[in-house]
Amino acid sequence: MYNPTIVAHFSNPKHSGELPNANQELKIGNSVCGDTIFLKLRIVQEKVKDAKFTAYGCATSLATADIFAHYIIGKQLSEIIATPIDIREAMLGELEPPQMHCLYILHELFTQLEQVAV
Repeated sequence: MYNPTIVAHFSNPKHSGELPNANQELKIGNSVCGDTIFLKLRIVQEKVKDAKFTAYGCATSLATADIFAHYIIGKQLSEIIATPIDIREAMLGELEPPQMHCLYILHELFTQLEQVAV
């Protein structure tokens, strides 16, 4: 069963596709389930101007990529990095046990973005 947040982002992703003028790319892979997300970013003066993803995997992982892209667009890298863990985990809504691996994917997206900011 998918929660309403996952359904909304999987059914109608706003940030799926290519980003020709990207200047950063994140790649997240989960070796256990095979989910893979490529997130391309356009960052100007430490601010995320745009983000697009391509993803292969379950509905929840695709929704996770869309939710993350939606969250970071328009924000400074420092603001994104400072997002508290409880806010991060609430972004996906309530997950069923088989969907919990997407929390790992979300945390990895934040971690990789933190490395870009260094």
